[in-house]
Amino acid sequence: MAQLPFDPSTLSPADRARYDRMVERRKAQGAGFGGPYAALMNHPQLCEKIEDLGYYLKFQGHLPREVYQFVVLFVARRTGADFEWADHVQHAEAAGVPASLISALERDEDLSAVASSPYDLVTAVLASTLSWRNIPQSVQDEAIKAFGVEGFVELVALSGFYQMFSAINQGFDVALPPGVEKPFK
Repeated sequence: MAQLPFDPSTLSPADRARYDRMVERRKAQGAGFGGPYAALMNHPQLCEKIEDLGYYLKFQGHLPREVYQFVVLFVARRTGADFEWADHVQHAEAAGVPASLISALERDEDLSAVASSPYDLVTAVLASTLSWRNIPQSVQDEAIKAFGVEGFVELVALSGFYQMFSAINQGFDVALPPGVEKPFK
């Protein structure tokens, strides 16, 4: 695989301003702007639109923090996206995702024995979205009851967003941060 390099010094003034805005906005939330976003900055307008959606889902969305982080880890594990796992595992722990659930995910085990509410419900939604099937009506109804209709829509969109990020990470061979070991063997 070939990494797609990015050098901010090569940006036009307008794209440099766009880049600086995105970096500062994420920095204000304690988040970095590297990994897949660096690869995407080779197309600054597209990067900005993707970052807008990612920013909304991550910092302004309706889902509880632990649900958001669980979705990211679940999708990362199922798609083999090492970077996303490495980038989010500590955030998931800090948000309160149970260690037993994170360990089971990392080992790619059946989650039914360790996934209590709300993770069992989220797992049921993701089982459909990651296999590109319709979500059963009973699961949809339960998810809307748990998260509201906006939260449910965000849950499905978040699954797709991180599936897209998995493709970006794999397609551009986004490197793990220095000193971080590959999580999936």
